[in-house]
Amino acid sequence: MPADPMPGMPIQNRTVLVVDDTEDNLVITVRSLQEIGVRCVAASRGWQALEIAQREPIDLILLDLIMPRMDGWTTLAGLRGNPKTQHIPVVMFTCDDRFAIRERAMREGVVDFLPRPVARTALLQCVRTHLNAVAHAQALDAMGRDLESTLRRQNAGPIGTDTGPSK
Repeated sequence: MPADPMPGMPIQNRTVLVVDDTEDNLVITVRSLQEIGVRCVAASRGWQALEIAQREPIDLILLDLIMPRMDGWTTLAGLRGNPKTQHIPVVMFTCDDRFAIRERAMREGVVDFLPRPVARTALLQCVRTHLNAVAHAQALDAMGRDLESTLRRQNAGPIGTDTGPSK
């Protein structure tokens, strides 16, 4: 296993769904991510991505824009329209990196955009950044739930007792 060029961030045991209809791109992307400890699930069609994201816990989606039948835009709309998948960050990649395409991607909720061909270091940096953000958001959510639980316990005294601050 090659050395991780950017060690120290929590990406192991995270799951990335890679969606690309070009098999070589799919294999290279999955292999690069697996080499640094990221669990990958692959789909070669948009409808497959929607099914996988619905049934498996996915931390990040790498989505190709240009695919047959169901393109990246339609797949993205399906993800955003489903309460179970609408929160998953999506990075879009394509050979078409015109400004209008990038702008539309950002308007439609894509967190990042990678033009093809993608350098391995750029791919790893992008994935690491977004998986790290997911890990931090999950940690903050957990801390918020713990705090809420603690406050509920502290304020749940017997009926008729004053559990508020003393004056």
